[in-house]
Amino acid sequence: MQYVPRTIEPVISAFIARRELHKNVLLVEGARQVGKTSVVEHVVAQSGKQVTAANLERDTRLRVLLDSCQEFREFEQVLADRLRFTPAADRVLFIDESQESLQLGRFVRFMKEEWRDATVILSGSTLKRLFRDDVRYPVGRVDRVCVSPFSFSEFLVASGEEELATFIRGEELPIAPQRHWRLLELFDQFLVSGGLPAAVMAQVAGLDHQEVVTQIAADYEQDFLRIFGEQDSAIVSACFRSVANFVGSPSKNTSVIPSPGTTVNARINDVFARLQAWHLVLRSDQRGPSPEAAHAYLPKRYLFDTGLLRWHRELGVPSINVLRTRATAARSPLGGILENQVAIEVNRLGLPLSGWKKTPSGGEIDFLVSLSGQLVPVECKASLTIDRRSLRGIADYLTSYGQTTGVIVSFAAYAVVDLDAAAGRPPRRVILLPATLLERLPRILQQR
Repeated sequence: MQYVPRTIEPVISAFIARRELHKNVLLVEGARQVGKTSVVEHVVAQSGKQVTAANLERDTRLRVLLDSCQEFREFEQVLADRLRFTPAADRVLFIDESQESLQLGRFVRFMKEEWRDATVILSGSTLKRLFRDDVRYPVGRVDRVCVSPFSFSEFLVASGEEELATFIRGEELPIAPQRHWRLLELFDQFLVSGGLPAAVMAQVAGLDHQEVVTQIAADYEQDFLRIFGEQDSAIVSACFRSVANFVGSPSKNTSVIPSPGTTVNARINDVFARLQAWHLVLRSDQRGPSPEAAHAYLPKRYLFDTGLLRWHRELGVPSINVLRTRATAARSPLGGILENQVAIEVNRLGLPLSGWKKTPSGGEIDFLVSLSGQLVPVECKASLTIDRRSLRGIADYLTSYGQTTGVIVSFAAYAVVDLDAAAGRPPRRVILLPATLLERLPRILQQR
């Protein structure tokens, strides 16, 4: 499969290039099939350093040998004998699917403490399993990077639309109407395929990307069966369906399994906690006007890839189109799909996910984005136009908390709406941000 340059490359490249003694170990995390291995291999090859690579899912013999090690010196001996690796300034040790080893997590701290010049990268789809219950997490000895599915600009590069990708990553505003419409057409394709590289490349090649997503979903189910066992793997599948079907709404355990007993309820909570730790499910806690209110609100949850979310929720249902689906009832589910993609982009920025509710029955802000020491309210509207009525909720929030800037993410054209200043309050404004420009959110807010 053709390699598509990733925006996270400079982070990994900078880690490899760092000249320091006893460097931390880099953990490259992210869900299966998001392109972790490809991006690490590409960056390491570009670094000019020698690489010693292993995949513990494929090399079962090496995994067995590593798991037989009780002391770090034995671990070093296995690496020397099997991989011919010795730590040196011009060498990179890259172990993929490292969570498959039962013992490797025990040796991470010693890779930093004992190896003076080594550069070590460990990657995997469920890296939390690397540090099992009896293994202490090596605080202060690791750096972490999370690889997400393709962003929209990466999708554009994969689709041969490099000029538009450059525009998305640039500063130019506003967008000419023709370009705005073209970007919406492509964003609609992006929301259908999602950002998993194999699915995107299948769509670009004119193949059935749904077949690819179906195979990826089946691979996940096999992972869950192996990790959770047959009984709890059914709960995992139900959790995925629940998130997909109720995205944008409070996440309730009763939407996973109706009327769960105490034991099943605890198992559902445990499954969700693991899926979140493995970056498969994103959790957004809901705040309120008071700490007590926030404590009472249920969280929202989102899937890590919108294409996979749509695969779960649109089986046997006609797909919704950003531009062509006009009926309000048919278009309504598009709001949850857009909200899921916004959650992915906020999470990609490394920002915590949270929302806000004025009351249990209304007054909701989809996301509060923490930038420059301020919480910026962000709402999602799956509309091609935004009227004054659409601004009421965010305007009320700005007035209540004395803030000046809010954001509405939609399919409408870019604009900045100045609101009437309330008595004794600073002027308020709402940025109407096209969903196609989500990657620019931090820069747009800083410029404003």
